Amino acid sequence: MSDEPGTLRLPKPEIIVESDWLTMLGTVLLFVICALLLVREIRHFVWGHLSITPHLHKGFWSIWNWAFEGVAAACCLMFALTFPRKLVRLAYALAGIYLAGSSLLTCFQLSLGVQHFAGVCRSILYQLTLVFSCVAIADWLRSVVHRGPVPESRGGNL
Repeated sequence: MSDEPGTLRLPKPEIIVESDWLTMLGTVLLFVICALLLVREIRHFVWGHLSITPHLHKGFWSIWNWAFEGVAAACCLMFALTFPRKLVRLAYALAGIYLAGSSLLTCFQLSLGVQHFAGVCRSILYQLTLVFSCVAIADWLRSVVHRGPVPESRGGNL
């Protein structure tokens, strides 16, 4: 290609990232994982593959999972109080409610109708948690990545 002497070529703006590459890569990976989990959960909800919480057995792993869900719920609810951004606080609060509900439902013998209703409610809570997480991550990415002007000189003193 030959440039005519009378044409003016405008430089293309560059993409500026105001973060280190490892944080950016981890955030993009977290966004992709949340989006894929959201698609999976919507698919399960539409096709009726809801998870029903099993009754708590007296085995080691059953009690371990129950205790882990309780501790994770408490941590999520504490994180919901400490983050400054509202979307992140809302996502953590919904995750804490989801985990607390899962932990409590394992302690009781429930009828199939109540288990199905609880499964629908848990699925909706999980979907809302993932939606708010994706929106919060996208908002952070939008605040960190933007277009900027092309620097005047590409070489020179460092």
